[in-house]
Amino acid sequence: MGKGGRALIKTTSAKKDELTNTVLKKYTWNEVKEHHTPDDAWIVHQGKVYDVSDWYEHPGGGVIFTHAGDDMTDIFAAFHAKGSMKAM
Repeated sequence: MGKGGRALIKTTSAKKDELTNTVLKKYTWNEVKEHHTPDDAWIVHQGKVYDVSDWYEHPGGGVIFTHAGDDMTDIFAAFHAKGSMKAM
């Protein structure tokens, strides 16, 4: 699946990330929408924001950047197997 995006925040509340034990910052949708270019790309999946900036190694190509600055939960489910989420 390539390298996973780096989880930045949990949009519902500021909690600790279970894997890294760091506090996840809360962002507004307006802040997320500002990151919509390939060089500065954030995507939201199931309430979590991922920084996928410069992620040109995505197996599906640059299509990942078409959803930068937006929620891509449904798009992810449409194009990935259920187990793919474990890599994120």
